[in-house]
Amino acid sequence: MTSIDNDPLFTSLCNEKTLQSQKQGFFNEFYQSVAENFTGKSARWLQDVYQKVPSDKERLRLIYEDPVVAYEVQGTLEHVEPVFRGKDAKFSWQRREQALKLLGENKLQQALIIACQAVMRAPGQGVDRYIDKGLTLALALWTRAEVFIRQLDGKRALQDLQLAAKCGLPVKQNADYYARVAKCYALIGENGRAEVAAKLFHQLSGHNNYALGRLQEDLEDLRVLKQETPSAEVERSLPKLAGEGENGEILGASSKIKLAGSKEDPRGRYVVAAADLGPGEVILTEPAYAACLHAKYYGTHCSACFSRLIAPVACPDCCGVAFCSVTCRDKACATYHRFECQYLDLMIGSGMSILCHVALRMVTQAGTPEKVLEEGKMLRDTFCAHTEHRDPEDHFKRTLMTAFLLRCLQKAEFFGRRTTEAPEPTEQELEVGAVLLSALQSLQFNAHEVYETRITGEHRFDTAKVQYIGVGIYRGASMFNHECYPGVTRTFLGTAMILHTSRPIPAGAVVPENYGPHFMRQPKAIRQRNLRSRYWFKCDCRACAEDWPQMDKLPAKPRLRCPTEGCGNALAYPSKPSQRNAKCNKCKQQINLDANVKMLEASDQLCTTGAEMMASQPLEDERVDEAIELMKKGIALFAQAAHPPHKPTLVAEESLRSCFADKGNANRY
Repeated sequence: MTSIDNDPLFTSLCNEKTLQSQKQGFFNEFYQSVAENFTGKSARWLQDVYQKVPSDKERLRLIYEDPVVAYEVQGTLEHVEPVFRGKDAKFSWQRREQALKLLGENKLQQALIIACQAVMRAPGQGVDRYIDKGLTLALALWTRAEVFIRQLDGKRALQDLQLAAKCGLPVKQNADYYARVAKCYALIGENGRAEVAAKLFHQLSGHNNYALGRLQEDLEDLRVLKQETPSAEVERSLPKLAGEGENGEILGASSKIKLAGSKEDPRGRYVVAAADLGPGEVILTEPAYAACLHAKYYGTHCSACFSRLIAPVACPDCCGVAFCSVTCRDKACATYHRFECQYLDLMIGSGMSILCHVALRMVTQAGTPEKVLEEGKMLRDTFCAHTEHRDPEDHFKRTLMTAFLLRCLQKAEFFGRRTTEAPEPTEQELEVGAVLLSALQSLQFNAHEVYETRITGEHRFDTAKVQYIGVGIYRGASMFNHECYPGVTRTFLGTAMILHTSRPIPAGAVVPENYGPHFMRQPKAIRQRNLRSRYWFKCDCRACAEDWPQMDKLPAKPRLRCPTEGCGNALAYPSKPSQRNAKCNKCKQQINLDANVKMLEASDQLCTTGAEMMASQPLEDERVDEAIELMKKGIALFAQAAHPPHKPTLVAEESLRSCFADKGNANRY
């Protein structure tokens, strides 16, 4: 990679997109009101004053103190107040009644949707005693549990019943409670516990033998129905790393890769193969350092782990986000969400980008200012910010965004109870603000979009589409340099990133990732423009240096590899069998290409057969694991025989990604 060669206008647009997602948000108005002070006599303020301040911390201090901008900045920040959607007992009660009506009509999926709304909007125990005697949440959970029992989902029904009990539902003398618990255990397959719950029901019902008999009949019916209804849920787990254990340098990485380069190297620090890597090897399974869900998925995915919601659990105070479990909720509410809860709607309304939210999350998840400052040095050492190359106007906008986010932290008492309501920060707050400002710059170059595979039809690969649901920051993954022909494929499980190799990589060679512009999908000129403007470097990878054509323009046959050991020269594919005997113009040896041609034919056959196993068959007949093994062999065989690019091999590499993604975040709609 060589130095940046900008398209200034496009670079400015790219920078803007990483800061603001909505032009109509009030942050743009905030900036414009402050920027009006740069006119007239102060027209050179950004260049002559702001840009000459030596550090992020002092630039942040400047906007609170310099008379050119301080009045407008502080005056606006004084108006920051909580903006969030709170609980509503009456709304929850109405939704609960509606869910019960739908349940009576056997409209189970509609009943579940409405019951979930009742749960999400219900206030906690005792908050509103005028409705349901303060038990609105418990009763909403009770109703949803009945829906899950009718759907034969004993696990989630039991979770709701247990949560309802914690939220105040009377259970000591409640025979109906133990009847439902018995049904849950019967559905789960824990028959011993089901019998214990049934005995408790019998006691609390006054030893009503008839009622017990009816319950036991219901339990048996549920067991039979459950056996006849196959589960659509698949338990997924992170794959095992290739090699002998985990890498000591890179979090979550295989011992078969290592770091090379240095901060002084034009390429920075980057990942190389510590041993020969074959296609399909797992070289990274890294949890996100911080990750945020796109706001449009707040109602469909867990805000903490990004799993799709079925039985959402609400924050006790707001209705803005949901969690998949009590565990995710409690973890979030004990750390970042307690500071973000009442300001999420305000931040969305500001028009700030999701990268700004990730920057804030890096701070709020730390929990204390001291922890932020402790980790701040590590973050600056890991993630490049390119502050010295940033346009002063763009840097000022990020400083202004930092001031807004810092004000939200002040109001949320991240720094404890303040002695003043004035927005002007203390020294400690300025230091935390400097960490925020550094993150607002570095995330432009280091963040990764988190995706899931969306399946909409009968065949999962034919109808699978990538859907971006959030953004994460990964310390280990940020060390991989870009090439337009990547050596790895990126998938996700929850917020954890998984990198598989997509082709063979010899020991000592760079292990490249792809930042978005792939040579198959974009011509060189557009790729180079996007990389220069978005990531600030000029790519000189092999695909760019040789100007490889896009997928639809690839030649029918690839260049063959010289069979002489250590040569590796690229030779034109012989159009006639008689041309397979030739002299290599690099090693000067007489060679025969028969073996290469046969390996290439075998490679194509393996990749084609693997692809056929993936699709155009009923779902239960798709043989994904077998397809993976065939395509891995085909890709490895191609690397021995020929040089990329080669259409069947590229298709196989993309098919591998689809297979690995199917084992990660995948949801049927």
